[in-house]
Amino acid sequence: MSSSAPVPVAFLASADYAPLTGGYVYNARLIEALTGQHGAPVPITLDTGFPTVPLQERASLAECLSALPQNTVILTDHLYLVDLQEVFQAIQNPVVAIFHHSLVEEQGGPAQTDPALREREAQAVSRASRILVTSPQTAYYLQQHYGVAEHRIRVAVPGNRPAVRGTAGKDRSHGMAGPRHLLSVGAVIARKRYDYCLDVAAFLPKTGWRWTIVGDPARDPALLRALQENALALGLHDRLVFSGDLSHEALETVWQETDLYIAASRFEGYGMAIAEAFRHGVPVITTASGAVATWASGGIIEAPDDDAKAMAGKIAALLENPGRLQDQADRAWTFGTTLPTWEETFQGIADWVAGDETSC
Repeated sequence: MSSSAPVPVAFLASADYAPLTGGYVYNARLIEALTGQHGAPVPITLDTGFPTVPLQERASLAECLSALPQNTVILTDHLYLVDLQEVFQAIQNPVVAIFHHSLVEEQGGPAQTDPALREREAQAVSRASRILVTSPQTAYYLQQHYGVAEHRIRVAVPGNRPAVRGTAGKDRSHGMAGPRHLLSVGAVIARKRYDYCLDVAAFLPKTGWRWTIVGDPARDPALLRALQENALALGLHDRLVFSGDLSHEALETVWQETDLYIAASRFEGYGMAIAEAFRHGVPVITTASGAVATWASGGIIEAPDDDAKAMAGKIAALLENPGRLQDQADRAWTFGTTLPTWEETFQGIADWVAGDETSC
């Protein structure tokens, strides 16, 4: 790092950012790394960020940001840059954006999205001095869709903390054939396609499994109600459960008991929950979902994203074959040990955020 005084950094976030999302975990680990390398960023915390920042908070935020020294780097998730464009256009501070995935893709892609959203995202991306992304595919997305120069982007794939291997594929019932445990983790939002998961579950055998979906239930309450009603109508309510958010300790207990991780997202900027599955030795069945296919290579089976019966067949075939399930669990565990640590992910990140061109 430079011997001159460190560049001040402020981190803008909101108190309602769901703590079990991959974005929240990534951002939290980033702040830990910055604190260790550079000193703790100045926190600027909005009360409400989702689905939008209220007008009153926008006014107070504008005053807060305008009072910062002009060399202060503002680090924030690109979600806030999109929502708060007018606020950021009124200040001169350099901005570093954390770009997990495109909001256009979140809404279903360019063909299904209001063009105004794409324009706002383009403007937000252009406002950022530098952009931190979680996968090479996301970097490519920014270059292809928004013309972002390669030198403005840093790829830092999510890291991992050590995990205890779970019991995936093993008989945990003292010789009795107990139900196999399926798990999905992610906020209840349309992008996660839990409606498709319900379609898949309807084609699974009537017994021998249970499926837990862990994630923020408050992002789209109407969607959650519709999913729960559909589960009841399909007779799945006692086997497919939306648990809501869980504490880290409770979620770890679930991981230890999980036999198979299921993902059906429309799009993932990386797929942190899938990496978490590998770290616990849990095999994965997933639809093609953005960046996942570019990095996941052990203990993973790809399933169709438009044929629920065929996907259910892949799940059932694995659950009904203990030897194959155990083999996939071994592959998942082996691959999981090769994934990077958070220390590796964010090595030298403080200099990069501060704009030190001599760093990494």
